[in-house]
Amino acid sequence: VNSSSLCAGRVEVLFEGQWGHVCSHSWDLRDAEVLCQQLGCGAAVSAPHLLRSQNASEYRVLSRVHCLGNETELGQCRAEPLGVKDSQHLWDAAVICADIVTILNGCSGRVDVYNRGQRGTVCRNGFGLNEAQVACKQAGCGEALTVWKMRIHINDVPIWLDRVRCSGNESSLWECASDPWGHHACDLNMNVHIMCKGASNFSLQNSNSPCAGRIHLKTSLMTFTFYDGRITIDVGNAICKDLSCGSISAVKKNAYFGEFRSAVWEIPIYCKGNESSFWHCFTDFAPAEIWTHSKSDYAGLVCSDHREPRIADGEEPCSGRVELQFGDQWGTVCDSDWDLQDASVVCRQLQCGEAVAIPGGARYGEGRGPVWDKRLDCQGNESTVFECPVSTKKGTNCSHRNDASVICSGGPRLVGGESRWSGRVEVLRGALWGSVCDRYLDLQTADVICRHLQCGGAASIPRGAPYGAGISPLWKDRFQCSGSEGRLGDCPLSWHQEDCDQGHVASVVCSEHWRVCLAGRGSQYAGRVEVYHDGAWGSVCDDLWDLADASVVCRQLGCGQALKATGSAEFGEGSGPVWLDDVTCRGNETALWECPRASWKRRNCGHKEDAGVVCSEHKELRLVSAEYDCAGRLEVLYNGTWGSVCSNGMESFTVALVCRQLQCGDSGSLQDGEQFETGSGPKWLDMVKCRGHESVLWQCPAAPWGRNECQDPEEPFLFFISPSRPQLRLVGLDGRCSGMVEVCHRGVWGTVCDDSWDLQDAHVVCRELGCGSALSAPQGAQWGEGSGTVWLDEVSCRGTERALLECRSSPPGSHGCTHKEDAAVVC
Repeated sequence: VNSSSLCAGRVEVLFEGQWGHVCSHSWDLRDAEVLCQQLGCGAAVSAPHLLRSQNASEYRVLSRVHCLGNETELGQCRAEPLGVKDSQHLWDAAVICADIVTILNGCSGRVDVYNRGQRGTVCRNGFGLNEAQVACKQAGCGEALTVWKMRIHINDVPIWLDRVRCSGNESSLWECASDPWGHHACDLNMNVHIMCKGASNFSLQNSNSPCAGRIHLKTSLMTFTFYDGRITIDVGNAICKDLSCGSISAVKKNAYFGEFRSAVWEIPIYCKGNESSFWHCFTDFAPAEIWTHSKSDYAGLVCSDHREPRIADGEEPCSGRVELQFGDQWGTVCDSDWDLQDASVVCRQLQCGEAVAIPGGARYGEGRGPVWDKRLDCQGNESTVFECPVSTKKGTNCSHRNDASVICSGGPRLVGGESRWSGRVEVLRGALWGSVCDRYLDLQTADVICRHLQCGGAASIPRGAPYGAGISPLWKDRFQCSGSEGRLGDCPLSWHQEDCDQGHVASVVCSEHWRVCLAGRGSQYAGRVEVYHDGAWGSVCDDLWDLADASVVCRQLGCGQALKATGSAEFGEGSGPVWLDDVTCRGNETALWECPRASWKRRNCGHKEDAGVVCSEHKELRLVSAEYDCAGRLEVLYNGTWGSVCSNGMESFTVALVCRQLQCGDSGSLQDGEQFETGSGPKWLDMVKCRGHESVLWQCPAAPWGRNECQDPEEPFLFFISPSRPQLRLVGLDGRCSGMVEVCHRGVWGTVCDDSWDLQDAHVVCRELGCGSALSAPQGAQWGEGSGTVWLDEVSCRGTERALLECRSSPPGSHGCTHKEDAAVVC
């Protein structure tokens, strides 16, 4: 009572039909914790002792409350009757509960608050950066960047707060002044949207630096491009500032940076030019008005911090005068500020091999435009000029007579791969790049190509143009390398071979080729980080591993934002080398190998320190029960938190899919869940209606995540799934296709005895699990001893059966085995 919030104020309790205060003797945070939970107001922030006002009721009912913190209501805590001294005590017990603040789409979007278990919004009247600072802090998203000036219509939740006034130093919104909860003077278009430092939405795509390209905006709805008629200089300037790319140099129209099929932002945007962020501009954000565009009028930007090289006026494409673009203007470089390290980066970025020489004195003629008073300070190992530091010269007198030049080693080059270590082979002939036929490329020649490009040796020469056919001509040349040459130009060459079609374009993967994936006991969106290098997969050490490193991995794999950076082999220990150690990403890199790291000689990690990540796209299912593996309350992991699934509208297709996804049979039953405890997390899914062709639950049509109609505590949103027949799984540390064999019978998992266990039996297991064929059938508990019942013994398969249960065996549970005889397979 005596507060504008329903989750903070002076405590009153009902005793013998009358409301009374609680004396604050020994009142502490554990007592407040129990009360906040009882009121459905989240966790306790503080347990204040409030001075009684002179007009306060004299009636008190409790004193010396003592809770342990695990009680479900205040009446379960110890307390004493009110004594004479207590009645003279000047202080009453009070409480401030934390409740919950969430920001949709992670750390960027609408601010929602929970009051008595129901989510609602905040009105933007008077809501500024101070208030956003408190909301970002409370939501665990760091500092506030901006408050959006957008009108976004909602109609599905109440408006809980209005006229919030914070100083910025509060730890929660409830500590700020506001109108009483539920009282407001705003419409449904005036809800607060903010952006915290934990979110970055804009990017510039399809260019050679992050500060130029086609405009993309990633939101919780979808990824947008922009109609070029809506992007003015002032709008572009605000976006460049959002990207920390300086100011605007140019707005590019007519799909200058290429087309991209997506939703296109067509709605007017109004900026004045002095905004520090796009979100300080005014626009209406109404998703219904945004549609998929097909015309070639995608907007692009060039910001002032953009820089890109080109080679001009040479006899062939990889030799000539060096020109650099700063912002949207091209200029030349003074030869006194030009060295081999700078030239190496230019040659590498332009896929022209190595820097051979750096002639000065305008060797390839005098250029036009400015002679830049800026110099590159490359170390020589950068992938692009944008990665090199830039410094400004003072007091130099340089003209176009001093224009710098470069001579690169030229072809070959690898095009279209996921890194510079793999791709379609192209070689330079005159001034024209062309492809090579894969019929005339052997491993010796591929070895020389990789060595020429300083990419190690050849790992493979994939056929069938996996990196595309390209638009270059297809040369009828054949390099006849012995494999010992250092450059492709040193190999004998025969011309005018037989014609070759575009489906036979040659490709190479070099041994220095890098790839990244997630492995172990997670999913494609969570797991142990593994990188492919020098022909082998290996792991990453968790030394210095943090959320910035994890963010690069999640973004590189297209798995959303990083929720967690794990260490200590949380997803199981890997095998092979530990490739990376002391990784220290800034968080804006496009690939993990672009991040600073320890040298190869300094790796000092074992697989017990393997690093992992959990990305925001990661989702899981589980059945919660103390007794069964394949029965219980259904829960789903979403955005890093486990929550329940409501049963509204659920049909047999949905139940069957859940059973299959959990490897608990092909069908089951939906029953009253009173025998299982109620979940404490959010109710993530409702109205799930699978149609029968989906492979995982979240592919099925359903209400939006977090929206449900399960407000009534008696709503039977719990699951009971009973398997229709025994099921199969492999238990081990190397993924789902190798390990100890377990079968589920009558809802309980157990093992298989190795008596008569052979490769025929293992073949059936691998086929049933979709894991290919069997490599071996280990016996004697080589993958560890199981627990529970040994369900099957004397298994005898012909090898043609579709499932292990179709093979002959002793009756389930009849055996003479111990777990030292548990059977396993390697598929």
